Amino acid sequence: MSDSLLSKKSVCVITGPTKGLGLSIAKQLSITLPQGSLFILLSRNELALEKITSEIASQEGIHAVYEVFDQGSPDQDVFDGILQKCLKKAEQQIDIKSFEQAILVNNAGSLEPLDFARNLDNVETVSKFMQCNLTGCCVLTAKFLKAFDSPMTRTVINISSLAAISPMKSWSLYCMVKAARDMQMKLIGQEEENIRTLNYAPGPLRTEMSETAASATKDETLRNWFIETRKENKLLESDDSAKKLLKILSDNSFENGDHIDYYDV
Repeated sequence: MSDSLLSKKSVCVITGPTKGLGLSIAKQLSITLPQGSLFILLSRNELALEKITSEIASQEGIHAVYEVFDQGSPDQDVFDGILQKCLKKAEQQIDIKSFEQAILVNNAGSLEPLDFARNLDNVETVSKFMQCNLTGCCVLTAKFLKAFDSPMTRTVINISSLAAISPMKSWSLYCMVKAARDMQMKLIGQEEENIRTLNYAPGPLRTEMSETAASATKDETLRNWFIETRKENKLLESDDSAKKLLKILSDNSFENGDHIDYYDV
């Protein structure tokens, strides 16, 4: 078993940290990573970003900065220099050369449109979904790898889904994107030195996304499953899933690019 990935002084970049699983991961990591660690929080919601940044920075010895970021933007300028801008903000708080590890949590994403493959014939609709969930994620990950180059240890965590490995009718775009992002982690794990990559499927969570799934899923069987699961209170809490992710990172026994589900641990 390798050393814990949570024992090193880290700079931790998290997308979508203002609600749901992203918020839980940010909070759990902030009370687990060593003092001197820095959080870089990226989201479109500035008001919510200010709140969680302040909360994380209130932890003794933990620092946090944020930047408003739209992962679905087609503008190259949105991605160029965003991490350097955040590090420059942090220079007033911490020696950025002292980090032992850089962590990226690719959590941001969207679910809709939920429709059958035969109906996905609108170029703009499909392009916007891909831009947010695949293109933007791919580009930000590349920026991360360049900003925090080897020999620093890097850890990249993709928030995956059962949909990455199991087809879910009327979730065509979501399934395709999640499968592609899983493969990205496998490839990076082979291409980069001093890297750890993980695909973590957090299980069915009690979030806004499950509400959307219960109302907007076109496939009747799948829609009814979400309706009944919500009604029977069988969905997982985000905090519980985040804790399971931290256990995986602490054990650090996975192979690069592994797809690990909440229920696997």
